Amino acid sequence: MQRPGPAVRVLREPGLAVALCLHLALLGALLAVRAFSGFVPMSEASIEVELVGPEALTSVSPPPPAAAQTATPPPAAEIAPIPQPDPSAPRPDQPALPLVPPPAEPQTMITAHTLHSESVLANPRSRGAREALKTLEAAERIEQLCNLEAMSQIHAWKAEFEPDRVVAYAMSSTKLTKAALEAEGAAFRSRKQWYGLRFRCEMAASGKVAGFQFRVGEAIPRNEWAAHDLPPEH
Repeated sequence: MQRPGPAVRVLREPGLAVALCLHLALLGALLAVRAFSGFVPMSEASIEVELVGPEALTSVSPPPPAAAQTATPPPAAEIAPIPQPDPSAPRPDQPALPLVPPPAEPQTMITAHTLHSESVLANPRSRGAREALKTLEAAERIEQLCNLEAMSQIHAWKAEFEPDRVVAYAMSSTKLTKAALEAEGAAFRSRKQWYGLRFRCEMAASGKVAGFQFRVGEAIPRNEWAAHDLPPEH
């Protein structure tokens, strides 16, 4: 398959991805409930004191001894039952089994619910792109349409990405059928950094994009760009 020709520059006109930027801001509210406990000081007990003269003082006989009370034996202490070992707990002579981490969730493809390539090409500023697509062969035209859809979908998915170029065959060859173009080893450039990309671009009989699925990969190290023909600049 031929590499992208002049159509790539036309498809990357300024403002294509920016025109598709949709932002939704979600605000959250936090409610804090504080409980306050009151403290009531204890009232001081008053003691009444009566003053008496010396004449009121008389000898006071000691009170009769109190009757001996029968000592009550203390209650018998309860005997706690002997704890039984937990049958499910590992025995001392058996090592504990290590915890098995849960399996990692496989990365899934993102399905686009709104397609953008047709509306982008309908923009008056995309007149040059429309004319350039007419000069390409069928396979090249499909690839360029899918690359345009990929850039628009990535930016709509995460606004911090600003794709300006897509290479569908960067890491591996593409698979083109009458119904779809599959790019397992694609790459896209955003803010002078290349990232891995995988996408499936379904085509309609009219030659328009009918469905799109994609998954963004990790950043590609700079020392690998030359090996995959990924230029740092236009």
